[in-house]
Amino acid sequence: MPLAFALSLVVVDDSQMALFASFGAMGLLVFVDFSGPPRTRLYAYLTLVAVGALLITMGTLCSHTTWLAAAVMGLVAFTILFGGVLSDYVAAARAGAMLTFVLAVMVPADAAAIPMRLAGWALAAALCIPATLLLWPARARSAVRHSAAQAARAVAGLVDARRGGDHAAADAAAQAAHTAVVAVRDRFVSVALRPSGTAGPTAALARLIEDLGWLQRVAVRVPAFASAAGTCPRERAEIEAEAAAALREVARRLDGSPSDAVVHLERLEAADEVFGRAQLAHFGQMRPGRDEAEATAELDEAYRLRQLAFGTLQAGRDGLQACGIRGAGVLGETPRARLRAARRVARAHASLSSVWLRNSLRGAAGLALAVLVGRVTDLQHAFWIVLGTLSVLRSSALSTSATVVSALLGTIVGIVVGGAIVVVLGSDRGALWAVLPFAVLLAGYAPQALSFAAGQASFTIVVLVLFNLIDPVGWRVGLVRVEDVAIGTAVSLLVGVLFWPHGATALLRSSLGAAYVASANYLDATITALLAGGERQQPARAAREAFDTAQLLDTAVRDYLANRGSGRGRLHDLTVLSAGANRVRRVARLLQDPRSLSRLAPEEDQLPRLAEARDGFDGERHALCDWYAALGRSISQRAPAPAPEQNGNAEGLTHTSRAVVLERARGDGDLQPGLAIAWAQRHLDVLAEFEPVLASTYERIIESGSGGGGVR
Repeated sequence: MPLAFALSLVVVDDSQMALFASFGAMGLLVFVDFSGPPRTRLYAYLTLVAVGALLITMGTLCSHTTWLAAAVMGLVAFTILFGGVLSDYVAAARAGAMLTFVLAVMVPADAAAIPMRLAGWALAAALCIPATLLLWPARARSAVRHSAAQAARAVAGLVDARRGGDHAAADAAAQAAHTAVVAVRDRFVSVALRPSGTAGPTAALARLIEDLGWLQRVAVRVPAFASAAGTCPRERAEIEAEAAAALREVARRLDGSPSDAVVHLERLEAADEVFGRAQLAHFGQMRPGRDEAEATAELDEAYRLRQLAFGTLQAGRDGLQACGIRGAGVLGETPRARLRAARRVARAHASLSSVWLRNSLRGAAGLALAVLVGRVTDLQHAFWIVLGTLSVLRSSALSTSATVVSALLGTIVGIVVGGAIVVVLGSDRGALWAVLPFAVLLAGYAPQALSFAAGQASFTIVVLVLFNLIDPVGWRVGLVRVEDVAIGTAVSLLVGVLFWPHGATALLRSSLGAAYVASANYLDATITALLAGGERQQPARAAREAFDTAQLLDTAVRDYLANRGSGRGRLHDLTVLSAGANRVRRVARLLQDPRSLSRLAPEEDQLPRLAEARDGFDGERHALCDWYAALGRSISQRAPAPAPEQNGNAEGLTHTSRAVVLERARGDGDLQPGLAIAWAQRHLDVLAEFEPVLASTYERIIESGSGGGGVR
């Protein structure tokens, strides 16, 4: 930054170029931090440079017309802010991109100034992009990713221990896996998270943590047979071996080391396909008279392995995406599939129930109002009004007001310190040049390492030194900044109060409740279609609603985490509660999977024992779906949780639908309907044993939230 500033101001001798070179360097290196492989980061930076050049041109052309400047500011802000829901890179670049437009539109200039402004921006890019890619090019290892890698290794160890048949070792591995999964969830909620896109590395990392929690509960189940017994022993052994190997390779990639994760995941997917076909053929040959206890054990083992494969594949995909690895080479992911997913996400968030849409609208309105106020009042360096609004606007009026105080106090401290530096150094430009690099270092380091107020103070020192090098006016430029920042923070507080007086908490509660209700409806519709011959359109509609509510819940939770003021315990409970809604949706999706055993056998027979199994299953599924829907309504209405239907121990369930009933179906070539009922029942058992956990978690949140925050 000092080099770009010096080349522009001393060598070229152009203040416009110096302004955009200096702030452009700060924007590229301090306001923006792209993750991922070097090539992906380079592409992201070059894209940002191109977009910044366009925004500088647009801002300069709008800078002489007040209403046009305000309107275009609102449009640009909304496009950038809302676009972040589709990509982590857009979310990461938003502050740097908007900075270019703010400078251009709030420092009036004729079109003739555009070339020098672009030259300053280009100079900043030419110096900063090589710096960020070549100076310490290895990215610092994410603590959350490292913790996720440890959890993945622990689950892999559990898979190996179960396969080896050593129950003592398996019990120890199960405890280690549970501890590791809880640890990564705690670390996830303990760091300062920023809301990001729902399809980028940050969102994938959040999904990976949920995947590992699901997978740990699958891997802990005891195999029904010894390794060489039962049907398809070779296929079963291959699934377990590849699942453990894939998890370890994903862990290596999460730690930043080269790995063969994609190879092992592809092998696991192939093994799962082979095993699924073999099991389907085996079950298709079952006829009445077969030992039903043995058939039940075989179905249990098939279910365990299919769940293990599914969970590992899902965790592998999310783990690779968390490392920034995407593309057609990652388990068949194609650009067309990503575009289709982006459209679904955009559709889901095109609602006022979306915290992302509300934040985007509030941000756009706040920045447009700040531009209007700055232009109408005609204050000196009025772009600080917009920067002040951008820096302190948060998801609720309460947190905005708290940030207002931090911004003003930090700015005042910066004026005192920076003013003292300017007074001591006087007109000694050489001394000011010597101070500038250290001031920039502090401004880049303080916001994350110290506090928001410390960042404001250090940035104020940079401004004092910078403007005294451009146009020596002493410490008075600091007072101008206080005035502008005060107006900007007042604008942000006003917008927060008017647009969202209750903040994200109420929307989080309603999103959480809606996600449970929609997921329960999806599960109920899926089972109705699969086992009672219902219309396929019904689960399709229910699936869309469940997906949309899951998207809204995901962004609401991460927005709350980014602006939280609650203790770690309540945040841990919140992530468990959020995972519960996604778990119901995942079970419904598993039952709707084209490879699912239950899809192939809608049950129509009314044979006595089969009818008894069917009735038991129907009662169980209705009770379970009703309980989850009731939990969602309780959350939305801030009511007590419904009493769990089960005691949390799936092995202790006595429903007749758990056992396989083999009664003759409609024809000798048909798959036994009793197999389909028992298969679906095993999916419900996973949710039934989770009811007490969710009920107690929600009750703890209600009790701890009596004073504020959470989903109260």
